[in-house]
Amino acid sequence: MITLTLLAIGFLYCTAHFAGRTPETPQGLVTRLLASRGVVVAVFAATFAVMWYSWASSHPMPVVHDEMAYVLQAQIFAGGDWALPSPPLPGFWEQPYVLLQPAVAAKYFPGHALVLALGALMGWTALMPLVLQSTAGALLFVLARRVAEGGVAFLAWMLWLFTPMTLYFGPSYYSEATTVVCWLAGWYALLRWRSARATSWLLVVAICVAWGALTRPLTGLAYAIPVGVVVGRDVLATRRWRDLLLAATVGVAVLALIPLWSARTTGDWRVTPLALYTREFMPFDLPGFGLPGPPPSHLLTPEMARLDEALRVAHAHHFPSTLPAALVSRARYLWESIWGVSSGVLSVFAVLGLLTLRGETAFAVGSGVWLLLVYLLFATPAKWTLYYYESVPAFAYLTAAGLAWAASLVGRPRGVPPSSGFNWRAPRYASALASSALAFALPGVVALRLIHLQHITERRDLSRFAALVASLPGDKAVMFVRYAPDHDAHVTFVRNSAHPQRERIWVVYDRGDVENAHFLDLSPGRTAYLFDESLGRTYAYDPHSPP
Repeated sequence: MITLTLLAIGFLYCTAHFAGRTPETPQGLVTRLLASRGVVVAVFAATFAVMWYSWASSHPMPVVHDEMAYVLQAQIFAGGDWALPSPPLPGFWEQPYVLLQPAVAAKYFPGHALVLALGALMGWTALMPLVLQSTAGALLFVLARRVAEGGVAFLAWMLWLFTPMTLYFGPSYYSEATTVVCWLAGWYALLRWRSARATSWLLVVAICVAWGALTRPLTGLAYAIPVGVVVGRDVLATRRWRDLLLAATVGVAVLALIPLWSARTTGDWRVTPLALYTREFMPFDLPGFGLPGPPPSHLLTPEMARLDEALRVAHAHHFPSTLPAALVSRARYLWESIWGVSSGVLSVFAVLGLLTLRGETAFAVGSGVWLLLVYLLFATPAKWTLYYYESVPAFAYLTAAGLAWAASLVGRPRGVPPSSGFNWRAPRYASALASSALAFALPGVVALRLIHLQHITERRDLSRFAALVASLPGDKAVMFVRYAPDHDAHVTFVRNSAHPQRERIWVVYDRGDVENAHFLDLSPGRTAYLFDESLGRTYAYDPHSPP
């Protein structure tokens, strides 16, 4: 804490000292570089490298149920299908967040999986999350440079990149990778439309809003409301009704993918896969309070029942009366996820950054706070800050602006009072801010290394199991998985495939000797193995002649 405080003080002193000796004109080399297009490419490339290192694998596997479902759906899309036919014995393939009847598909809205499909087509699904995060970093830099200047933008990007939240959640298959790009790209398009009134930019805004809703509906709604207020106010003032009509048409065209996706998956354009899965497996998993709804209509396996019970806990304690405590708790964990690496020192500058807010930046920061408030409609664990990932760029900018403002206050010329409106965005600070920002990367690099190791640890069991499956002999085999009674509800070994007939080894759920024998009878030519998690061993298995 003391070291970081001294670092912040040193940052302010160095910035003020060097900026005070920099003339307003002509622009220095660093200032010109920060204003160039090449630096945007450099920001993209650096973000890509950091994220890939944090992920700790050249071909990272999905770990959490959500990630597995998104990757499966992306591979299905890459094969040219909306969904796959239901398997003959779906009970053996039960996997959290994956529908098996009337078709095989992830429950989640398709926006993110459609983007991931581009990487799946190239044989490297991890490409798109890395590209998305790098695009988010570049957009943050461009936006911050537009509303402030290059030094502030570089510092904002550096602070965003090395927050624990970005380093941990960024390199993953979670859908927030798509929605954060929708938020930032939509904000940029909105700024361009308001400055030039070119219809094309409003159409980009509509696409970003619609694709965000196509990816994460509640997050999309939280984004659409403030954007809609601004657009509606401007259209009313300028009478640009034609532009609004065209934008609405484009947005509706994107959202038309929802009934098409539903019809091709559930057989009914009115019933989404998410709605069907929720009704069958987790009827409580909806916005609202308490544990509403009937019990699941689908008989749950013991493993699915454990997951169901784990997720019910948050809903059972979520009521209007608990919202203030929930807000405080979620805000505290979000604060730690963003500024924790600095032991809270940087959060002081975020508070100072409030003094710098004007229309555009106040809108972005307000949208981040609004997202936190909107998610109070949903029962979530307070520690799971991923739901607010889209707000992190705005808070990173707020911190950078606060640091720049404090540095300008310290370094203002003698005789100039603070009330004179000394420009904290002056180009003279660009070089000093950019250079001093590298100092704040030091604790970030330490966090990067720790999270790199954490990612390796979190997938260790799954990696070992994958290696075990790959080592099985034979051209075709079936691995029956017998889970331990204390199996982790958030980990699954059973996985569906986008190309089941091509898979050398099927990994399915153990349903007892009788049902396992029937499964093998319908799968001729496949050798059977059984993995017993309690014993930690795998052995050849013949359910027709059990020991």
